[in-house]
Amino acid sequence: MTRDLGRLRTAMATLLLASALLFGLGILIERGTSSAGTPPVEATSPPVAASAAPHVEGSSEAGEAGASPAAEASATTGEAGESSGAHTETTSTESIFGIDPEAPPLVALAVILSLLAAFLVWRDGRRSVVIGAIVVALGFAALDLLEVSHQTREGRTLVAIIAGLVAVGHLLAAGFGIAIVRRPTKV
Repeated sequence: MTRDLGRLRTAMATLLLASALLFGLGILIERGTSSAGTPPVEATSPPVAASAAPHVEGSSEAGEAGASPAAEASATTGEAGESSGAHTETTSTESIFGIDPEAPPLVALAVILSLLAAFLVWRDGRRSVVIGAIVVALGFAALDLLEVSHQTREGRTLVAIIAGLVAVGHLLAAGFGIAIVRRPTKV
């Protein structure tokens, strides 16, 4: 029975370690593709065409609003492009409760916390340590699933797959932790 418990602890620790490494890899891939693959906002918004001809009221080219249909369309497109460009810029950075989860200090903290949980489960294995690791794994799994959704919306398939694998690793680690906690204690 102790041998089985040791295997469960090793499996949980290994999954936490693998998830932390995959998470780091996913962050590196995402940062590499977002800086090279995402054009700046100026490149995504269409240029606003300025009319070289002066506006003359009452001319046959002017519509009832006083501007040609082509000028109105280009002005509308320019305004829409500017507003959608600004919208794209604000939605490209996700935040949870006003905190950017992809900030380097938080990424480092998440990896360190996951590695620490893996080490403590493998080395110590007390019920309280395993329960703490379960909480960490489930919390990270929830964030991983949010990341899968975010990356799918952004069209980054590889990063979404990696985030999905990290979520599965965290859920499996939590499952092994639950199996450890449910084991009867020695009397």
